[in-house]
This record gives sequence, C-alpha cells and structure tokens, in this order.
Amino acid sequence: MTTGTRPTRARPADDAISGSLARGIWRLAWPTTLSQALFMLPGLYDSIWLARLGSTAQAAAGLAVSVRITLISVLMALSGASGAVVARYVGAHDQRNANLATLQAVILMTFSAGSLGLLGYLLAEPLMRLAGADADVLPLAVRYGRIIFPGLIALELVPSIGGMLNTAGAPQVRLTMMLWVMGVQLVSEPLLTQRFGIDGSAAAIVGAHGVGMLWGLGTLLRGRATVRIDLHALRLDLPMMGRIVRIALPSVVQRGAPNLATSLLIRLISSYGSGILAAWVVCGRTLGIIQIPGMGISGAASGMVGLNLGASQVQRAEKAVQTIGRLAVGISAALALVLVAFAPWILGWFNLDADSLAPGVVMLRWLCLGYLLQTVTLVYDAAQVGAGDTVSPMLVNLAALWIVQLPLAWILSRVIGLGPQSIWASLVLGWGVQAVLMVWRFRAARWKTMHL
Repeated sequence: MTTGTRPTRARPADDAISGSLARGIWRLAWPTTLSQALFMLPGLYDSIWLARLGSTAQAAAGLAVSVRITLISVLMALSGASGAVVARYVGAHDQRNANLATLQAVILMTFSAGSLGLLGYLLAEPLMRLAGADADVLPLAVRYGRIIFPGLIALELVPSIGGMLNTAGAPQVRLTMMLWVMGVQLVSEPLLTQRFGIDGSAAAIVGAHGVGMLWGLGTLLRGRATVRIDLHALRLDLPMMGRIVRIALPSVVQRGAPNLATSLLIRLISSYGSGILAAWVVCGRTLGIIQIPGMGISGAASGMVGLNLGASQVQRAEKAVQTIGRLAVGISAALALVLVAFAPWILGWFNLDADSLAPGVVMLRWLCLGYLLQTVTLVYDAAQVGAGDTVSPMLVNLAALWIVQLPLAWILSRVIGLGPQSIWASLVLGWGVQAVLMVWRFRAARWKTMHL
C-alpha cells in the first residue's frame, strides 16, 4: 500500500486503533447496533400493517422477501469485501486509495443491484412458484415482488454502503441512513397500506430506503465520513475492482448458501399450509430482535479487525473480537429469555389466526435458542470477513447448512414424518454446529496472515 498524507478521520476510526480497547469497541458498536435495530424495525413494522390484510398477505410478502434475500447474496458479499479493503487503507492512513476503493465498491454495488432487480422483476412469477407459493399466495407475492425488485438499488445500497462504512470506521453513516428510512416509513406505511393494500406496503419500504440511500450517497459526496466519493475522479479502476471481487467471490457462496437454504426451507415449510408459513414470517421478523446485538455488534468486530490489521495491531484485533463475542451473547441471551416468556403475547400483536398462533409460539421458542447460537457465528464470521478471509466462513456455512441442517430437516419432517417441529429442531442443531466450527476456525488464526 502507498501511504499518503494522514487525513482527517472520524473519531471512531482513531479510537479503534489506539487508546482504550473498550472505548474503541464502544465507538464502533453503539452506532452499528442502533442502526441494525433500525434495519430490523422496517420489516417488523411492515408485518404489523400486513397483519391487517390477513395471513395470506403476510405469507405472500414473506415469500417475496425470501426470494429477494436469495438474489442479494452478491450485494452482501460486496459489502463485506469492500469494507475489508477500505478499512485496511483507512487503518494505514492511505486516504487516496481508501477513497478510490469506496468509489469502485459503490459502482459494483449499483450495477449488481440494478441487474438483480431487473432479473427479479422479469422472473417474479416463476421465482415465487419455485419458492412454494400456492394458488392463494401467488398473485399477492408476485404483486409485492414486482414493486420491491425494481427498487432493489435503494433497498440494498443502504445496508451495503452502510456495512462497508461500518468496517471502515464510519458507523454513524449507516445509523443516519436508517433513521431516515425508519422516519419515512413510519409515516408512509400506514397511509399507503390502508389505501393500496399490499402494493402500498411494498412501495412504502422502497420509498423509505430511497430516501436513506440518497442521504448516504450525499454524505460520501460531501466528504463527511472517513472516506469520500469524488466525482472528478469518476472512472473504472479494474485492478481495485478486481481486488474487491477476488475477496467477495468466496463470500458470494458463503452468503448465497444460507440464503438459498432459506428459500428451500420456506418451500418445505409452505407444504404445511399458509398458516404455518405466516407464523414463520412473523417469527422470523420478531426474532430479528435477538439478532440485533449479534448483527450490530459484529459490525464493530469487523471494523476492529480491519482497522487494526491495517495498523499492524493483530493482538488488539483478536482481543477485541473475544470481548465483543461475550458482550453480544450476553445481551442476546437476555432478549431470548424475554421472547420465550412472552411468546403468546408478542405474537398476538400480529393478529395471527388459530392456524398460525399456536404453532407460532412453539416455533418462536425453538428458534430463540437457535438465534442465540447464530449470534456467536455472526461475531466470529464478521471478524474474519473484516480481515479479508472469506474462505473460512464460506466453508463453515457450507458444512453446517448442507451437511447437517437441510438434510436433517428434510429427513425428519418429510421422510420420517415428524411434522414441522422437527424442522425447528434441525435448524437449532445446524446453527450449533455452525457456531462451534466458526469459533474453531477463528482460533486457527488464518485471518491474521491475510494480505489484501
């Protein structure tokens, strides 16, 4: 790396590589955790308003979102890879290359989101059928999908750019983007859903993310983060793009494997009827509460590793990850206990019918344990991706998902016929295997020797 003149950087990036470790973690963790909470809330808020349209609308939106999640694996990978590259340059005080990497990453993200959105729009109906939509759910799922897919650039650039900047030591940018998203959606969702039904719900989500995206891009153009986009330097830099893509490729598989597994799982769940599927959608969005500490604080793990490796401080990076892991698990466990204790009351918010509510309570309690295990995985996964090691998490995810979780769920539920509860048990076991393997791989320390 070429080291240029030391730039003026945001305080979180300074604290990450010097001074008190606790302060460094805190300065990165609180904005990423709060922004993750705001990232989860739009989906939860959407479910509350969709509940007024009935379980079929709830199931339809859930199917469309599952297809969207399968398609966006590329964006998730680009966000992690670009964050690792940009953080190394920021940690090494190389502002010119940090800015260049940011620009190339945004170009890659925009092109990928636009291409995937077009694909989703054109193939909306066959994709929904493939996901397991029945005759009642299909028309609504297609309508919902044909609104969110054209808006994929807005929907995905908010978390993708935000995730990259979290790792680069500017977590406040994603936080503010999500505040804009939530603020706009709070107003627009009730108005549009009541007037236009499921179409209005989808439009509210896309519009709110569009506002957040524009604010984030404006922040980069004005240079109000650790990095900036200079339109005078707008060009394609193929070597820099190649560096980002090379790191992202294993992560495409890593992110794509669970996303595809989720789609296959939903097809398995939908075979038990729209009531069980609606319960799954609501439980998934409710359980996002447990994921907030893991997904939010894991952003701090990624940033602490990327920035400290750039500053040649490997031991500080390792100690930070261990501290963050303990903190995330402790908070997630407390939240899981609350959800287990109050499951019937919490699910009652969503007006689930009798076919959904009772199995939903059982499902929620099973999955609380599984999502607690996922918190461990999220922290150690993000730490390795922040170092640029996307191969190790990829191998762990493939092993846990495709050797343990999915085969076991199919055998227990369909071959042996133990019913939907066997699916939840299989998920928990798979997540347990995943957590153990991820921690073991982190301790093997391949991430310490990564050269980007």
